[in-house]
Amino acid sequence: MCLVVVEKGFSCKGVQEQIEELSRESGKPADEFTVVLPLGYTEENYPFKSCKIQKVLTDLETLATNRGLTPTSMRPDDYAEFQMEDNGKHTSTKVNLVLLGMAGTGKSASGNTILKKNVFMSKPSSNPVTRECQVGETKINGIHFRVIDTPDIFDDELKSSDKEKHVKRCKELCESEACVYVLVMHVSRFTDGERDILTKLEKAFWNKVSEKTVILFTRGNDLKQTEVTFEDFLNSSIPSLKDIIEKCGNRCVVFENNSPDSDQVEKLVSSVMSVAENGK
Repeated sequence: MCLVVVEKGFSCKGVQEQIEELSRESGKPADEFTVVLPLGYTEENYPFKSCKIQKVLTDLETLATNRGLTPTSMRPDDYAEFQMEDNGKHTSTKVNLVLLGMAGTGKSASGNTILKKNVFMSKPSSNPVTRECQVGETKINGIHFRVIDTPDIFDDELKSSDKEKHVKRCKELCESEACVYVLVMHVSRFTDGERDILTKLEKAFWNKVSEKTVILFTRGNDLKQTEVTFEDFLNSSIPSLKDIIEKCGNRCVVFENNSPDSDQVEKLVSSVMSVAENGK
């Protein structure tokens, strides 16, 4: 069985090119390759042979039985990237983390901390460093995370056309997978431009985006130097910042991007998954 497994949102042209490349490398005719469609897709008039995962499992069970083997008891839902729970909500083994925030808050550095490698350009600068949306991928605790770094879409001086372009690109990169927004803010600095940042975020994405948002405060070492705990920092925040925190369900973590401490990433992942698993 020559199977080509594709993800949701696949391109027919891209799949056809992949089949042709596999055919050249393996020496097998292109018509021997069958594309396994993602769950929820129906068999249509694709330019290649296709089938559902159910048929693949049935064929495998038949093959195993014919060879005197014990067929697996796993069913199609066991292979789903998105699985429905009893409460009707879905979970995913692939999650998009969209890093959002004003220039200079440490989005790119935080993305590198999550990925545990330098994927995004991060350096001190008086001008925005990130100009386009970028993606890095990693696995943490068996979960596939796609980290999406974004330019500052909250800059009032940014042209509307450029802002719309960045938001559109961000949505495209999210594909159809679970998506959690990470609002990055500087722990020692809360600017006037951030007072209405949730309003800007809702306008760019959707009106309930705060339900899928985790706040990530950078420069955690600034708190240590002043001997202030993160909890005390949150409790003593000014009303406008407290309001943002409350609207985001009090989901907050603190990062020190120059620290090798992996516990801070684990805390972020925990908060992120609490959002993704609850279907928020």
